[in-house]
Amino acid sequence: MITVVIEREDLVPVLTDGEALYRYELTAEMAGGYARAGAGVGENGFPLVEELLFDDLSTGTHELKTSLLDLETGETVSQRVDVVIDSASTETWSSSGLRLTPSGTVRATGSVTIIWDVYPPVGSGEIRAAYAVLDHDLNAIREGWMDLSRQTDGIASFSSAFSLGGLERGVYVVNTAALGGESEVMASSSSSIRLLSSWDLWGDDADETVTLVRPIASPREISELQNAGNPGERQAVMSEFWLRRDPNPSTRENEYLDTYRRRLDYIERSFTSGVTRGILTDMGVAYAKMGEPDMVENNPFQVEGYPFQIWTYFNPRLTLLFIDRFGYGLYEFDGDWQDVNRAFSLGEAWYVY
Repeated sequence: MITVVIEREDLVPVLTDGEALYRYELTAEMAGGYARAGAGVGENGFPLVEELLFDDLSTGTHELKTSLLDLETGETVSQRVDVVIDSASTETWSSSGLRLTPSGTVRATGSVTIIWDVYPPVGSGEIRAAYAVLDHDLNAIREGWMDLSRQTDGIASFSSAFSLGGLERGVYVVNTAALGGESEVMASSSSSIRLLSSWDLWGDDADETVTLVRPIASPREISELQNAGNPGERQAVMSEFWLRRDPNPSTRENEYLDTYRRRLDYIERSFTSGVTRGILTDMGVAYAKMGEPDMVENNPFQVEGYPFQIWTYFNPRLTLLFIDRFGYGLYEFDGDWQDVNRAFSLGEAWYVY
């Protein structure tokens, strides 16, 4: 079973009787097999989860190709990934591939969860598993024992997690090993992740932090950060900055900060144009302030006039028009930024000019 998650930003809606409808066709191919799904979904149907079933797959690694066709624009987005089909025997040791969450290319914040299944021969007794994260010089920079979540005849399931905090950008290898009763390695597996630099939201580089937080910062806060004399003072300023926005200071997590990091990730992916960073574009600034629009009207092809997008927010009510006047995909805001700032301040109880 292949599970595909479709987000609202993956599709462009058409208005039907005043309601937004997203129409799509999803196809998947693997090892000669083919699966398809398609439908229309409204605003409240996201994230949309489609499950596609493949039968009679042989063990080993297969390339899976998924394609999402937007029936409104005709645009297709495709992705290729390798899928490992496990094999198990009652007489020999084997294991699954590692399941890392998140996987692939990851921002160097938060943590990564490892899930691994080991298939021992029947009657193998107690099994332990360990993991190690290796840098490009093959030095172990994270390691530890994995938790045994369940063990029955023929399968032992392990999980663990490691922090990404303090790691530099680059490719890291994740290795796991299962040890039998005499601490002998009986099965192993390996995967990798590529880390991007973490967002500098704490003032290590004052100019970079100012660039990243300017859309959501008050003039007073920007001045405090710029006037801080050393990294320690900047750290203190930004600690207060994020604490001021924390909706629940009694908990360990700062939900506002986590949300803003996700917004920066999306802005970088979606709005970067040529040498212009996403956070410096009009769309990037608006998204940093207001988050994901409730409705997006995308008009990329115009016989007369320029391509444009209309973003609509319901609470507080705000409509933004962006126009691509030069045809390079750089959409400029056609409106008054005071309206955006006013809507932003209405939604932020902490905001003080």
